[in-house]
Amino acid sequence: MIHLHLNDAIIKSLTDNELDILKFIYGNPDQIPDMSIHKFAKAVSYSTATILRFCKKLGYSGFAELKYTIRQHLSERSLTSQNGKKYSLDINQILDILSANMEGTARLVQEDLLYQTFRYLDSECAIYLWAPGGVTSILTDYFEKLLFSIGRQKVYKIDASRIGEHILRNHTTKTLLILISTTGDFPPTVKLARIARMNNIPILSITPYTTNEIAEFATVNFRFFTNQRENHGAEFTSRLPVFYIIHFLIHAYLRYQQEISAQKEPLPISFKQRDNPPLPILEKAHSLSLTETDQELLAYLEQHLPACAYLTLKDLEECLYTSGATIVRFCQKLGLKGFHELKYQIRSELEQQRNPFYSTNRLIARSIALFKDNLESMDMDSLTVIADLLTSDRPIYIYGNELSSVAARYLHTILTTLDYPSILLEWPRLLNGLAHEMNDDAVLFVITAHGDATRYLPAFQKTQQKGICTILLTCEAESPLLPYSTYGLCTNDQNEEYLHGDVNSRLGILTVIQILIELIVQKKMT
Repeated sequence: MIHLHLNDAIIKSLTDNELDILKFIYGNPDQIPDMSIHKFAKAVSYSTATILRFCKKLGYSGFAELKYTIRQHLSERSLTSQNGKKYSLDINQILDILSANMEGTARLVQEDLLYQTFRYLDSECAIYLWAPGGVTSILTDYFEKLLFSIGRQKVYKIDASRIGEHILRNHTTKTLLILISTTGDFPPTVKLARIARMNNIPILSITPYTTNEIAEFATVNFRFFTNQRENHGAEFTSRLPVFYIIHFLIHAYLRYQQEISAQKEPLPISFKQRDNPPLPILEKAHSLSLTETDQELLAYLEQHLPACAYLTLKDLEECLYTSGATIVRFCQKLGLKGFHELKYQIRSELEQQRNPFYSTNRLIARSIALFKDNLESMDMDSLTVIADLLTSDRPIYIYGNELSSVAARYLHTILTTLDYPSILLEWPRLLNGLAHEMNDDAVLFVITAHGDATRYLPAFQKTQQKGICTILLTCEAESPLLPYSTYGLCTNDQNEEYLHGDVNSRLGILTVIQILIELIVQKKMT
C-alpha cells in the first residue's frame, strides 16, 4: 500500500469523482509513474482539470509531483523484504534515483520565478542568507560564494537566530531574505520567515516539493525532490538537488546578463539598428497615438526585455511611478484586456526570436544532459574502491579551497554524520605541511577544479614519495597532478570566470561526492 498526503479533512473534502481517482491510484500504483496526465485522465475517465484539482487538494503542485511521490513509495517498497529489513541498492539503482531527483527538480524550475529572482539580484537590496548550521550552512556558503563570484554586493550571512530576528525587525533598507530548508518546517527558519513576512521583507526559499510552512511564507519559492534520511537521529538527506537549484540560478542569471548586454542600445531606440527584429506588439505601439506617459512606459518595456515580461503590475507601478489604471489603458490601446495579456504576448514573441541557448527550457535540458554525461563518464569501480577507503580505519584527510571547499565540507560533514571520522583541510599551506607529517597509511582526498600545479604539486610529490594513497577530484583532464595521484577522477565541469570571479559551480564534482555518499550509505546498511 502506498501512502499519500491524506488526513480526515482532505478525505472529507474529496468529491465522488476524486474518490474514484484515489481508488484507481491505490489499485494501480505500478502503472502511474509511466503515465502522462492525459493518459491518466483517459484511464480514470475524468478531465485533466479534475486531476489537477485532486492533486492540489492532496498538497501537490500538479500531477508530476504526485507521480514522483508514488514512484518513491514504490522504490522504498521494493527495497523492503518480507521480514521488513532493508537491502542495499546496486550502483545502477543509485544512479537512477539521483537522476530522477535531479530531473524532477529541474522540471519544477519556472521561468517567472527565475526572473523574479533576477530582479532582486539586479537591485540594490541587501541579501541576507540564513545559515542555521549543519549541512544547510554549507549550502548557504555555496550560494554566498557564487553571489560574490558574479559581483553581487551587500550579501550577508546570518548564523544566529536572535541576530536574524533583530535584523529583520529593524531593517532600514530594501532587503531580501534567503531561506534553505530540507524539511520546510525547521522551527527557527519558520520563525524568521514569519518575522520577515510581518515586516514586508520578500523571501526567496528553497524547500521540498511537499506543502510546507516556509514555502507558504515565501515570495519566490524553488522546490526540489529528495528523500529524508537519518542515522540515529543525525540527518544526512541528499542536498544535490539544492546544489543544482543554486547552480542553475547563477548560470541562468549569467546568461540573462549576456542577453541584456547584447540588447542595450542608446536611446532613442531605432528598430533599424537592432540585431534582432522588434517585437510585433511593441512595434504596433509605435504606430499608435501615445501620451507622454505611454511613451515612457513603452521605452521602459523595450529597455527591460525580457525581464519586464515577468513583472507584476505593482512592480511596474513602482518602477515608473505611475498608476495601474494608466498601464491598463496603455494595454487596451494595443487591443489587450490588461497587463497580464501584454506580458503573455511579450513572452510568446520573445520565445519565437530568442537566442536558443538562453531559453530556460533549453538551459534546463542542457544542464540535465551535462549531469547525465557526467554520470556516464564515471569509473564506478574506482568510486567503489574510494568509498571503501573513506570508510576504512585509515586516517582520512579531505582538502578543498575556496569554492571547492564547499564540496570538501559536504563530504566531511556527511561522513561524520554516518560515523566515519575524517579531517577537513582548507588551507593550501596546511596541506603542504601535513604532506610531510601524514602517516604512510593515510588517505588524502583533494578536491580542486583548477588542479593548480604550482600550489599543490609539492604536496602530491611528497605523498607519492611516501606511498600515501592520494585521490584527486578535478575537472581538468590534463591536470599535472593526475600522474601523482593514486586515483584520479575527472568531471565535465567547465572552469569559467565572470568579472574575474570563479563561477565554476562544480556541480559535476558535487555529483561525484553524492555518489560516494550513496555508496557509503549502502555499505553501512549491509
